[in-house]
Amino acid sequence: MPADNVLQVMNKLHQCFVTGARPLPAQVDYAPRIPVICFSVLGHDWVVPLDEVAELIEIQDCTPLPGVKPWVVGVSNLRGKLLPVVDFAQFLGGQLAAVQRLQRIVVLDRQDTFVGLVVDTIKGMRQLSRDDFETDKGEVPLALRPFIEGFYRADDGGRVLQLGPDALVESHVFQDVALA
Repeated sequence: MPADNVLQVMNKLHQCFVTGARPLPAQVDYAPRIPVICFSVLGHDWVVPLDEVAELIEIQDCTPLPGVKPWVVGVSNLRGKLLPVVDFAQFLGGQLAAVQRLQRIVVLDRQDTFVGLVVDTIKGMRQLSRDDFETDKGEVPLALRPFIEGFYRADDGGRVLQLGPDALVESHVFQDVALA
């Protein structure tokens, strides 16, 4: 077969494939998602990454401690381990709004600090897109800024604050529980 015939055959095959070919599917951009626990305190919606929460528990009996600040509820026994329990709303300068049966304790085990934060309600678990995370704290109340890493925009236009457990437990204000 002469070279001209081979080229013509190849061109015909190419034309058949090009005209009958379908385009590749459109590439969908993947936005990484982070699993979070959602809760409310002081009328704000908060999240904390799931991998930073040891567990969620119902309000337990706590043994009050003498000589501590009023936001320290006391200590509780959690499966043989002493759990200091803190009223997170009172620590932030407010008070819990929910009835006690709805309140929960978010247990954090961070940097050798095992602590429970009493929150108004647990709203569940969600998957949030890292692309929706903002670090500008300008719109966040001043008292909350040291303890958040940033926020996510909610579907209703509001903000969902992301608690920074490390910033919280490293805070001198949080560590200074003794009355002056």
